[in-house]
Amino acid sequence: MERSDSLIRLVAVLVFVAVMAYLGVSFLSGVRDPLRTVKAVGMETHDGVDTAGFIVRDEEVLTASGADLAVTATEGARLSKGETVAVRYSGAAAMERAQRISEIQLRIRQLTAVMNGKTDDELSGSAIRDLSRLVLSEDLGKLYSVERDVDAYIISGSALSSGNEAAEIAELEAELHALAQSAESDTQRLTAPFAGTFSFSVDGFEDLGPEDLQDLTPSGFRALFSEARDPEADAVGRLARGIRWYYVTVLDEKSALRLTPGKQVNLSFSRTYAAQVSMRVESVSQPEEGECCVVLSSDRYLQDTAALREATAEIVFGTLSGVSVPREALHLNDEGQTVVYILEGVRAREVPVTVLTETADLYMVKETRGGLRVNDQVIVRAASLYDGAVVER
Repeated sequence: MERSDSLIRLVAVLVFVAVMAYLGVSFLSGVRDPLRTVKAVGMETHDGVDTAGFIVRDEEVLTASGADLAVTATEGARLSKGETVAVRYSGAAAMERAQRISEIQLRIRQLTAVMNGKTDDELSGSAIRDLSRLVLSEDLGKLYSVERDVDAYIISGSALSSGNEAAEIAELEAELHALAQSAESDTQRLTAPFAGTFSFSVDGFEDLGPEDLQDLTPSGFRALFSEARDPEADAVGRLARGIRWYYVTVLDEKSALRLTPGKQVNLSFSRTYAAQVSMRVESVSQPEEGECCVVLSSDRYLQDTAALREATAEIVFGTLSGVSVPREALHLNDEGQTVVYILEGVRAREVPVTVLTETADLYMVKETRGGLRVNDQVIVRAASLYDGAVVER
């Protein structure tokens, strides 16, 4: 036991001596070489405010009841008045007929493309490019037809050319005509009552329109949107009139008063829609307990946002550009000015700075002529630091 205890004490002493030696070396290194600098780098950030609000459109719910109902309109599709939204089939035979009609229409498109000089490889490449564009733009309106092209041109692996395209097209068109005549007796069509943009999404807020947003206050906003609603029974989707849509939200008074009715402002819907949208400020309400209700509108991207209702956004007032420096590099001089020190040769030069914004580790300060500039060596630490001080490397 004595040997074991002695060994443990010896190891403990050696560890203590090693730790103290390390700390001593670190201290001496800091004394001998106290200077630490960083290069000033450019920084850019949004000057904006995050918020949560609701999208309102002039829209109407489309309803249809019964079994064997197939919605033929696609998400975000722009429909003309009288265009088919959904089809109700009387039985299995009617549904099989509809499937056959769809197959014939696709085959006629393929053969027409071949007759126009397109090769199988060209059609395959075109289908892949179309699918990529839709995914990147998040435009789902044409996704179904493009998926069918990908399946036909690539997945099936069959050659598109029949060797006698004109004869096959004529035969298919005759079959299509006969099927269409038969379909009239056992199918019913739900058509668009007006021209508009279609969405499958229905949430019970479709009865709200632009007129409900006039003179809206923060308390009125909460009264309209505080509780979820039940969607209408037998709803197959909704149809939005026109092309303008509205975003309504509540902001703190200071942020809201930075907005001017009639002017444009950018909104970034990064969590719900991957694009920045320029919107017109429709109205800013009178303050109510330090808050204002803000209504904005846009006549673009209605097809892409047709399914959205509740949406978070950043209202971007502008973009701030400056120079980033570590927090510990900022000081107050004898006059109470915020300054940094930059290394010029072997001397420190005091430079007054204006702080634009900050993060947990950095300040972004304004870049000025004769002041702090990108690529300057900013002094973070030195043994003695004042304007004109000689600092050791």
